[in-house]
Amino acid sequence: MTAKYARGEKVLCYEPDPRKLQYIYNATIQEVEMEDLCKWTGEEGENIQPVYLTHFQNWGEKYDRWVAEDLILPITPENLISKEQLENQLGSPKAPGHTRRTPSSTQQTPSTSRRSSKPVMIKLNLPDTIKQSLERDFVNITLRNQVVCLPRTPNVASILSSFTSSRPDDEGAEEFCTEIRTMFNVTLPLQLLYKEERTQYEQEGFVLNSRSKRQQLLTPISEKEALLFPGYSHWGDKDAGTNGPKEPVLLYGVEHLLRLFVKLPELTAHLETPYRSGVRHYGQMFLDWIADHRAEVFVEVQPYRNAI
Repeated sequence: MTAKYARGEKVLCYEPDPRKLQYIYNATIQEVEMEDLCKWTGEEGENIQPVYLTHFQNWGEKYDRWVAEDLILPITPENLISKEQLENQLGSPKAPGHTRRTPSSTQQTPSTSRRSSKPVMIKLNLPDTIKQSLERDFVNITLRNQVVCLPRTPNVASILSSFTSSRPDDEGAEEFCTEIRTMFNVTLPLQLLYKEERTQYEQEGFVLNSRSKRQQLLTPISEKEALLFPGYSHWGDKDAGTNGPKEPVLLYGVEHLLRLFVKLPELTAHLETPYRSGVRHYGQMFLDWIADHRAEVFVEVQPYRNAI
């Protein structure tokens, strides 16, 4: 197999650390080598692929990282737009993962992808009180033609913040909640809404503003487009006098958040084992915390109204 990119070539590169948010960085290829990735991933067989020593623009050499080809993108107008949109969605990027290795090193692995070649679903045990809430939610939305009153109090952001506050010395819990917050904003329009809730979602002003001032409803044209940038050029806040819709985590509450946790095993099935293990650990911890603090999280006995 020949390398797609050459030494000295300017490229874009995804964040190589699977534990961090997946920003896209400007980068330069420093070196190119062929490696058997199976010896790094522990899989059987042989998988000879090019790996690239990548230097990230505006970051020091200590952040240079060996990465596999599937983390690298060519510099095209479309990819640059995707990069900008991700930054608008996630905020300003921090330093990329900085574990280094030399070509002869056998101690550290080049970053391949946060995806595992063999999907493995984690198991999360839903407490009985949460199962009952999910069942009530399903009945109210699909059979009684109701929707959750928005904005919901407490909202998803407040719930996640309360959880991290309950574990002040646990950095892993804070990272987990940061990932869940981003995942919720991303997956809500794709997988967390019943069809009966689409009208309400669009009534909240969820539109995509592009550079050409084009506007379109967020009901995605294609899943690929939505996954690249399932949000907006910026989040707004009517209370603060800024245009655009609020982040979904500021509008929706525990009902939709629990739907995400039902889908979490499926959404993380292709991720690398260390990342899945963290999701399983903190995911179960969070669900148990929700069950223990049900009165604080749900608050309203009947947070639904009839759909318009």
